[in-house]
Amino acid sequence: MNREEKVSARRAGIVEAALGCFLQQGFHQASMRDIAGVAGVSLGNLYNHFPSKEALITEIARMESAELEPMLAALEQEAPLDALLGFARSYLHWCSSVENAVLTSEVIAEAARRPDLAQLFALNRKQLCKALADTIRRGVQDGTVDGAIPPAALADVLLDAIEGHALRAMLFTPPAGGAKALLPILRKLLTP
Repeated sequence: MNREEKVSARRAGIVEAALGCFLQQGFHQASMRDIAGVAGVSLGNLYNHFPSKEALITEIARMESAELEPMLAALEQEAPLDALLGFARSYLHWCSSVENAVLTSEVIAEAARRPDLAQLFALNRKQLCKALADTIRRGVQDGTVDGAIPPAALADVLLDAIEGHALRAMLFTPPAGGAKALLPILRKLLTP
C-alpha cells in the first residue's frame, strides 16, 4: 500500500470512528479525543486529517450526497412514474437503516442549534427535491403523474412522507403495514 492509499485508509477509518461516536453520543457530546481513541490514532494525527469536528461532519454530509447519487441517477433512467416509485423504495430502504435513521435524528437535533450544520445537509435535500421535481415534471408531461400539486411541493411531500415513515419506525412503533403500506399510498398521490 503506497502512502496515498494509507492516508486515504486512515481518513476513512477516522470518518467511520466519528460516525460511530456521533451515533452513540451525538454530535455535540462526541469529542475529538473520543473519535481519535475509537479510530486508534493520536489526537494530533486526527487533527492532521480533520482540523475540527465540523470538518468531519462536512465529510459525512459529502458522503451522504455520494450515497444518494445512484438513486438520483436512476430517476433519469426509467419512465417517470416507475422512476419515482423505484426511488421511493430505494430511499425508504436507505432511510430505514438504523445507522441512517439515528444519524438523521441526530442531524435534526443538532441542526436546530447550528444553522451551519443545517445548511450542509439541506444541500443534499435540495438536490433530492430538484431531481424529484424534474422527474415529476416529466411525468406530468407524459400523463403518468398527476399535475394537481406543483412538482417542487410534491417532491417535498414525497421526501417528508418517506423520511417521516422511516424515522417513526425507528424511534417509535413501525407504522401500520410498514414500508409495504407506504408505497401504494405514494402511488395514489402521484397518479392522476
